[in-house]
Amino acid sequence: MYKYRLGFVLGFCLLTITSFAQDRSYEGMWLPYKAAQVNYSDMKSLGFALSDSLIYNEKAPSLEDGIVRLNDGMCTAELISGEGLVLTNHHCAYEGVADLSSLDRDILSDGFWAMTREEEIPIPNYTASFLIHSEDVTAKIMAAEDPEEAIAAIEKKATEGGKYKAEVKEMFAGAEYNLFVYKVYRDVRLVGVPPSSIGKFGGDTDNWVWPRHTGDFAMIRIYADADNEPADYAAENQPYHPKFHFPISLKGVEENDYAMIMGYPGSTERYLTSSAVQLLLDQTNDDRISLLGAKTSIMKSYMDSDPEIRIALAGDYASLMNYYKYLIGQTTMMKRYDVPGIMALKEAKFQEWADAEPARKEKYGSVLTAFAELYGSNKEIDKAVSYTYLGAFASNTVLNARNFVGFALAPEARFPALTERVKPEVEASFEGFYPEMEKEILKSILLNYYENVPEEFRAPVVEELLNPAPMVMEETGKKKKKKKNAPEPMMEMMDMTTEEKVDNFVNMAFATSIVVNQDLAEAFLQNPTKEVAVNDPLVKLSTGLILFFQQNMGAVQEEYDAAKAELEKTYIEGMREMHADEAFYPDANSTMRLTYGKVLPYEPRDGVEYSYYTTLEGIMEKEDESNPEFVVPAKLKSLYLDKDYGQYGTNGDLNVCFLTTNDITGGNSGSPVLNSRGELIGCAFDGNWEAMSGDIHVFPSLNRTIAVDARYVLFVVDKFAGASHLIKEMTIVK
Repeated sequence: MYKYRLGFVLGFCLLTITSFAQDRSYEGMWLPYKAAQVNYSDMKSLGFALSDSLIYNEKAPSLEDGIVRLNDGMCTAELISGEGLVLTNHHCAYEGVADLSSLDRDILSDGFWAMTREEEIPIPNYTASFLIHSEDVTAKIMAAEDPEEAIAAIEKKATEGGKYKAEVKEMFAGAEYNLFVYKVYRDVRLVGVPPSSIGKFGGDTDNWVWPRHTGDFAMIRIYADADNEPADYAAENQPYHPKFHFPISLKGVEENDYAMIMGYPGSTERYLTSSAVQLLLDQTNDDRISLLGAKTSIMKSYMDSDPEIRIALAGDYASLMNYYKYLIGQTTMMKRYDVPGIMALKEAKFQEWADAEPARKEKYGSVLTAFAELYGSNKEIDKAVSYTYLGAFASNTVLNARNFVGFALAPEARFPALTERVKPEVEASFEGFYPEMEKEILKSILLNYYENVPEEFRAPVVEELLNPAPMVMEETGKKKKKKKNAPEPMMEMMDMTTEEKVDNFVNMAFATSIVVNQDLAEAFLQNPTKEVAVNDPLVKLSTGLILFFQQNMGAVQEEYDAAKAELEKTYIEGMREMHADEAFYPDANSTMRLTYGKVLPYEPRDGVEYSYYTTLEGIMEKEDESNPEFVVPAKLKSLYLDKDYGQYGTNGDLNVCFLTTNDITGGNSGSPVLNSRGELIGCAFDGNWEAMSGDIHVFPSLNRTIAVDARYVLFVVDKFAGASHLIKEMTIVK
């Protein structure tokens, strides 16, 4: 933990507030159709050269038509040809590539490039959506007697009988509502992905860190039916023909160049109070870091020992590790720069403003105190939520056991229908399920759950299973016999540690349960009985956890969330009233946003200045053949030694990544980085370590987006992969 003298902290906070006012353009995730109205003059002052009608226009081709929402907001992508070719991040395609990989064809490690359309591979469960309509529906919902019914009705009407996907999203904690309508394409195919030695160069070590040298990109293609409409995969489908695709600039970037990003950021919490952030720092993040660290450590040990497990778990592991390191960075930076102290200064001004007028004092005067009391009195439920969601409910074993919970709770008359419903899910549950690894994970989760969740919010079933009742005996002549269905002798457990009790239970459960043994599961589904389901140790565990959550914890959490939401709504309303002359943007919520700024270096600490770009030279400097994260492919090394960069190099160098001041977060991965003319100059894939507080508080002087340079992307496709046919279908601006 970093400690500062009070004078330094106050000085830093005041400096930050002043800087924020000066660099307002560098913060903000703006709704595109509103940005064209609210932010256009500011964008022009920074160098934007296009008409405002080209930002968002539902009646004519515009920039938003080239933006793709992958898998309902998991990532962003962009169209780069008139033949449905799409650019996104390597890590956005990672899970799909892992599903397509095997020991015989390890696409994850070796990469893949389709040299013909016929070689392009369908990616299971990937979708590509386009925003076709957005609308403010606040008035309709506020006027309704039942807002939830109104939202459902608006969404249903907008789908036009299932033709489109419609979502009403809450803005400003429920002060506003917007409707978003999407056309969803379901035939998505892998075109090309570099080997992990390029696409994940630097691995977890370099994740969230600058300088960066990762070629984090992949290419996919969207297919449609003969009418260019969405369709399930079919061999006869044709490449999608878009209304707009992004031209790609070979000019590159210079310091102070205008840079803009459009994409689908997942979530931010920019309107939190200091009391909320203090709870994160004191407890919540530490709990999550502990849980994720334990789980990923176990996964990594098994992945390192078996190539099949490495491939099968690659996507899940990468996602968990990304979040794990994010939490560490967020916690470190919020403490280093005293984010709670900065927020407290802002709140003091808000309180002074609220107290200055009786009407304001009545409405807003107590909101900050109420926030502090709410967070202070709910630390236990916060801890329980972390250890339930990222612990108990994050165990594949517990999740798979849910398939059998119905047999323990439902009447036997419903078993035939229940069996038919769960049979496919049970079969799927054994794919990529590694019992020995899952046994270790469950042991870790149960031990953490038992030792850290307050007793009031701990499911009694855990206590019962770890501390079973002693054996019940009955007389049979001269001998004693165990009653039918009575537990085994457990007197020796009195002297066991909690860890030993967990080991004992999990070992026994994995030796006997239908949940983790496919033969036993299939036999059960042939002839399901309530007795087997009720007495199965893992079904019992899952049932007890679910029922306890529904009947106890769920209601408490719902009450807590409702109180928090109401306070947030009031606080944000007050902040907007206090700063009525300023434009406010809503927190990110997986809806399309626009952010604009410049290409700029930064100074992370005294005496250190980072350049705004990296080159292939840096890859060679980081090369380490003994470390899988820093291995350089032989062909890439050869191209470097020959300086064979083609039209993609500049003055004997090849740029790899660059920095911008754009304001992004998770979900923006794969977003296009555009120059002042709307041409593609890069693909965003990360943020920098020093700005990890950004989802809560932005420091403009430190906040940077890391993007892979479009020229490096084209170089890898053309010179490294030899897929020059793809270059030919793009619009290249020289």
